[in-house]
Amino acid sequence: MNMLTFDKTELHKNHSTFIAEAVFAVEMVKADEQIEKQKMAKQLLDTLFPLESGSHEDVVSYEIDYRHVQAYFKNGAHTGLKRAKHFVAYAGNKCAPAAILFRDESGTHVEVMVAKRKGTGNLELVEIEDIQLETCTTFGQTDKCHASGIRHWVSLVQGDDQGRPRACSEDKEFTAKNGDDYNLGFSFAF
Repeated sequence: MNMLTFDKTELHKNHSTFIAEAVFAVEMVKADEQIEKQKMAKQLLDTLFPLESGSHEDVVSYEIDYRHVQAYFKNGAHTGLKRAKHFVAYAGNKCAPAAILFRDESGTHVEVMVAKRKGTGNLELVEIEDIQLETCTTFGQTDKCHASGIRHWVSLVQGDDQGRPRACSEDKEFTAKNGDDYNLGFSFAF
């Protein structure tokens, strides 16, 4: 099987093309190949939101520590993000977040939904339930009103019945890293 893999050492001249290729690679893994889908999803996180040290592939848990995401490994070591400013909010408990919200330099939000622990008693790697990528459709500004838009979320890990990526428009509520509400409505004005 010829699959696109991420070469973390290769520098791409056009960073946005590389990100598009990485997203496409996650989307193209068939739904019934969950181990491969998990691997590709975690490689995408390594590409978009790298850790200070280590890989998202080796993380056993994420925690929110003050205003930072901490990733813990099997050996007890932990690390934060290489660029801490990418973390903006979370959902759920600080010690076991259900979702972590990142924002890249362009302002695009990426929600990483963490699956619940299976409770086997063994130290298991984190399972990514889904990664949802924000896309926006904007409508032009007129003389009497401001510009507006609709926010869409494209699911990279979970797909529809045919295995194609799902998209939805919905309101999302998080807790910002400073403790305030962080709401992303499906409809917005700017």
